[in-house]
Amino acid sequence: RFCISETYETTNSDECYWGLPSISADDEAFPPLGYWRGFVWGPMAQLTYWSLKQYDHLEIVNTARKALCSQMSAMFLNMWERHGHVCENFSPHKQEEDCTGDKFYHWGALAGFIQLIEDDYY
Repeated sequence: RFCISETYETTNSDECYWGLPSISADDEAFPPLGYWRGFVWGPMAQLTYWSLKQYDHLEIVNTARKALCSQMSAMFLNMWERHGHVCENFSPHKQEEDCTGDKFYHWGALAGFIQLIEDDYY
């Protein structure tokens, strides 16, 4: 429902490709999207990461945490490599060409930062 998957590149729909939208992809408010209604946010990724770490002893949670890190890092790097943008928020849609909010916003970096934590760089 939140489109986090180890195999997102081949299994996620184009509408919820990047994963972790702020509302479930099956919510009727998801398709139109809106500021806090469906976009992907770095702070939400960070909070979700910390929450999943608390239940790391469960294999399914451990797998989900790793998938979250991989997917958020790829999403973050997609915008950085294309435009040099650190997005305030990101569209979950695969075809989105740029940030959906401010194009250089400090908390957007949290989407990529969780992978650095995961890899013990922080």
